[in-house]
Amino acid sequence: MAVYIVQPGDTLSGIAARFNTTVEELQRLNNIANPNLIFVGQQITVPDTVAPSPTPTPSPEETSGETEQVTRQYSSIVRALVGRRPYTARIVDGLLYILMLDQRVYRQGQGVRITLFKVNISNRTITLRYNTGQRFELVVRRAADNVEVWRYSRGRFFTQQTGTVTIQPNQYAIYRFTWDQMNNLGRQVRPGDYVLEAFNVARGLQNIPIRIRFRIREGDVTPTPAPTVPPIECTGENLLRNPNFESWISATQPRDWNATNVRRSEVAFTGRFAVEMGNIPDEPATLSQTFAIVPGSNNRVSFRVAEDVEGSRMGNFNFGVQVFFRNRAGTVVGVAPQGPFSPALIEDEVYELFSFTTGRVPATAVAAELRFTFDPRATNRSRIRIDSAEFRCLSL
Repeated sequence: MAVYIVQPGDTLSGIAARFNTTVEELQRLNNIANPNLIFVGQQITVPDTVAPSPTPTPSPEETSGETEQVTRQYSSIVRALVGRRPYTARIVDGLLYILMLDQRVYRQGQGVRITLFKVNISNRTITLRYNTGQRFELVVRRAADNVEVWRYSRGRFFTQQTGTVTIQPNQYAIYRFTWDQMNNLGRQVRPGDYVLEAFNVARGLQNIPIRIRFRIREGDVTPTPAPTVPPIECTGENLLRNPNFESWISATQPRDWNATNVRRSEVAFTGRFAVEMGNIPDEPATLSQTFAIVPGSNNRVSFRVAEDVEGSRMGNFNFGVQVFFRNRAGTVVGVAPQGPFSPALIEDEVYELFSFTTGRVPATAVAAELRFTFDPRATNRSRIRIDSAEFRCLSL
């Protein structure tokens, strides 16, 4: 027997096919009760079959050469998104990948701010299909010997549910993460030159990286900050950033929110704008934000919601709201779900108030993710508008 390490995007059925065995056999060998629940980094016992080798990846030098060519061809897009910050770029199947850092040289312990853009430069709609809830992968390697020192997905849980991200022509998806310079063992990495690799883990694109070099220099060590925990007292202030959706990076990207298949709406409950889920009505949409939370607190979530049925469009969807509580390692330690809600429960064109309490936050939680989901059926033609979102601490 051999051992296989679960990679981003893997499913048990996919692993079974790769090693010429069955899901049932893998369940038996590994005592897996639920075949739909496996974890990145999990060790799976498999038959002694040679797995296919990964697709060869370009060297940093090759990536650098492509960056110059892409920048010349798409200079206006690159300038608008990057400014003067260090970046690399490459084109894959109609998508312009831009991997950006906030600087080239960091002190030990200083956060490395990473941004990945996926820009649709084609003249067609691009739909990316994912096997799990993961949308990207990040890997840091030592430049001298290519040894992996850190992987984003290691120890993280991703929902074992397929999903899609739809990007219209001239639009983009954006992903951000700050690496704390801790390696896979939870220790501060040494000074030196490193290579950051970023992957789009959509089907067919998992093995195509974009890379950028950076340096961690010797000197005074900047302590790696732990996730910020608000004061123990519940102030009652709104913990969400840009809660009224008044600030937008683009017409499809509200500032401070992670969003897919949404658009800006001028039909607002308050202010000038709201967010509309279901830009493409028959495609799923998500809207989420992560923020620090008080362990042990009880919180109230509220927002205004309306169904967009302009022109008597037919609604056939499920709308859901969830709060995920995570510990310092990023592991989900609690969930407060609401819904799903059908169109019959949401007012047409008129905003109404939805509100619920989370119950006591787990004692080990330091962060919460508020996530809205829009799950349409094939016949759906309507959309959902959201405005005036609030997440407030009520008591300890």
